[in-house]
Amino acid sequence: MIKNQHGDVSITILVLGVFIVSALALLSFYLAGINGDETLKRIGILNKVNSLSDEVKFYRDSGIEKDPAELMDIFEKEIHDGSVAYFGIEGNGEYKISGIDSKNEIEFLGFKFGEKKKIFSVEYKFRR
Repeated sequence: MIKNQHGDVSITILVLGVFIVSALALLSFYLAGINGDETLKRIGILNKVNSLSDEVKFYRDSGIEKDPAELMDIFEKEIHDGSVAYFGIEGNGEYKISGIDSKNEIEFLGFKFGEKKKIFSVEYKFRR
């Protein structure tokens, strides 16, 4: 049987090329420092802000007609969930719901020092 040597070389180069491109893609993700836990935490912050804004819209609905600022604690004080703080502001017919994840500059043996730096924040504004 006669084998086609030119076909074997091109297939080998194709397989090596795919392997190298895949390895470089994995290496770039590793070097970028993408952390799955942080990404999930940020998605959770987005979901919580969206949930709070839906709750405000529910109370402002024509069938309910209640004032969300009187019924929800978020307009009176910040709600803390770990390092994330949620708060709401009402003024001039506009509502603003925010979620801010922050971290102290220095953390040593469980003690936290320095100013808090924003890591991630979400702000959702809407009118009545």
